[in-house]
Amino acid sequence: MDADTLKPADANARSVSVVIPLLDERPTIEELHSRLSAVLRESTDQYEIIFVDDGSRDGSIDVIKKLRALDPAVRYICFRRNFGKSAALAAGFRAARFSIIATMDADLQDLPEQLPRLIRELEDCDLVSGWRVNRNDKFSRRLASRIYNSITSLMTGIRLNDINCGMKCYRREVLDEVMIYGERHRFIPVLASHRGFRLGEVKIEHAERRHGHSRYGIERVAGGTFSLMTVILLTRYTNKPLHFFGMMGMILLAVGSAMDLYLIIRRFLFDEWLSNRPALIIGTLFIIVGVQFILFGLLAEMIAFSYRREDDYSIVETSEDEHLSRTLARSGEGRV
Repeated sequence: MDADTLKPADANARSVSVVIPLLDERPTIEELHSRLSAVLRESTDQYEIIFVDDGSRDGSIDVIKKLRALDPAVRYICFRRNFGKSAALAAGFRAARFSIIATMDADLQDLPEQLPRLIRELEDCDLVSGWRVNRNDKFSRRLASRIYNSITSLMTGIRLNDINCGMKCYRREVLDEVMIYGERHRFIPVLASHRGFRLGEVKIEHAERRHGHSRYGIERVAGGTFSLMTVILLTRYTNKPLHFFGMMGMILLAVGSAMDLYLIIRRFLFDEWLSNRPALIIGTLFIIVGVQFILFGLLAEMIAFSYRREDDYSIVETSEDEHLSRTLARSGEGRV
């Protein structure tokens, strides 16, 4: 494949950009490239493989540069230090040239040979996620993942069995509308569904890790929990934060008022002293915190109104109106 062939393809061509974030995965890079290239040559019209080195210290970038010299379809981005997977994916998505963008991890646990199945499923969807049915990981990690997926599905309404799988396929328009930063890469399907895109899921095989070690730890559990809370706020309450904070505030206010009203009635009707009743302090505290939550919600409403950056809608197509198309294009500038 010539470097000149790496240009945006027409609508009928199946052209794929594969973005691979990595950190210290030198032993697997050459085999991954060999297997992935063979698969893509057979299943696509044009392709490119974008390695994003997220601050590796084991010489991974040297191997990638050698592959680049041999294969013009290989491209790479090298970070100065480790910025995280969201940053690596965002950089890869910006660099991608084609209308179909796939992602996978570099550790060869996700098999490159499975990728064509996800690409085919994309004909009826906008985003397709892999589902590692039989995971070759430690029991503790499998259990944590199952709990995490169940909670995410329950709280977001997204019916995916393996939302955190690294192997996914996207239409470019999905990534044009979804902003990725922090730990939000875990929840791209949730954010995409919120914008109205169609989701799909394909069962894939999962291999054992042969090199290196997993970076899964307690800090990722905490990070994932906080990110989930953020995504719920962003998808359900971005334009109505008072509904979220106000709801909690009203509940606390009602409970605190009921507790204090009950104690006041006991004091006047039954002549009971309240100095030894901690419920009075708790009820008053609930009232104060409830009022504060409502005030937080009002402040959040003003901030949301002042700093709105995303449109509240997602457009599939418009009539052939040049002025309309240009106006809508300007309104969508600046997204990842």
